[in-house]
Amino acid sequence: MNRYLGDERYELKDRLGHGGMATVYGARDLKLDRDVAIKLLADNFAGDDEVRRRFSREARLAAKLDHPNIVQVFDVGEEEGRPYIVMEQVDGGTLGDRLDGRRRSIPSVEGLRLLSQLCDGLGHAHAKKLVHRDIKPQNLLLRSSDGCLKITDFGIARVAEETTRLTQAGKVIGTERYMAPEQLSDGKITPAVDVYACGVVADELLPQSRPPELREIVERCLREDPSDRFSDARSLGEALATLDGDGEAGVVRRIHSQASPTRRLRPSGPATADWPAPTEVARRRRSIRARAAAVVAALAVVAAGVLIATNSGGSGSSGKADSANQRPAPTTTVPTSSDPAEQARELADFFRAQSR
Repeated sequence: MNRYLGDERYELKDRLGHGGMATVYGARDLKLDRDVAIKLLADNFAGDDEVRRRFSREARLAAKLDHPNIVQVFDVGEEEGRPYIVMEQVDGGTLGDRLDGRRRSIPSVEGLRLLSQLCDGLGHAHAKKLVHRDIKPQNLLLRSSDGCLKITDFGIARVAEETTRLTQAGKVIGTERYMAPEQLSDGKITPAVDVYACGVVADELLPQSRPPELREIVERCLREDPSDRFSDARSLGEALATLDGDGEAGVVRRIHSQASPTRRLRPSGPATADWPAPTEVARRRRSIRARAAAVVAALAVVAAGVLIATNSGGSGSSGKADSANQRPAPTTTVPTSSDPAEQARELADFFRAQSR
């Protein structure tokens, strides 16, 4: 016999899983003609007011989140005193199933990809000031079609810095292996408790052969003092984004896109796109002129040295002899042509006249 919820809108199908407080069923939304998952509170908790409040609160908090790595909540309701939550159905098992059934370690490149998705989804929740408090492989679904990771079960989630409590002091809720020290001691709940759980998940997921940078990131997540960990999942994700796994060992590289971009200077003159493109003939002319100018400069230096030596060479003779032997000044002048080749020829004539 078929079983329905929500005034026969949802038709229950096979059981997908169950936990301490609820059972999850596959179902069909007959109104919208789509497959969904329905989380139904266990019958033995229907009379527990605290559990009912927590269950309803999960739906309210999760409905505020809209991210591809978080299971989406569609609807809430109650059937015969038992609250239920209608959610997105994810075809595939959990990360816990994957880890339990593996025969060898998951390659670093795949592990880092899954951790990156976890940080993306959890970072979105932290930005909304929501702390999950129960991150573990069993609450991380893997969609079979593309391997997309989706976070589920916000049943014990809590708003960061919230003053009210739904549990009695000293009553610990969560999975002990993945709980931060302050969570076990009923201390202050911050996004750092989720970061700690992510560190435990990473330690289970990644191969033991890790590069030093990756090992340091995981160890930082697991530090006892919350202030020594990453402040939230987004900060952890940014650290993981600097790593690129490659097989079992893993290779580390920096993501250049994370670096501060270099400020580009704007040209103050005319745009270079408007400048005419130089032709081959123009380039050759500039080259010839440059070489000729260099020759002229070198000859000028030599000429200066010759003139100085000539003027100082006869200082020991008498003034009369100098006067008698003095020749009239040559009429040749210093080169004045603007063409470098012509300048070189005129300069050569000038030197020959000076030596007579």
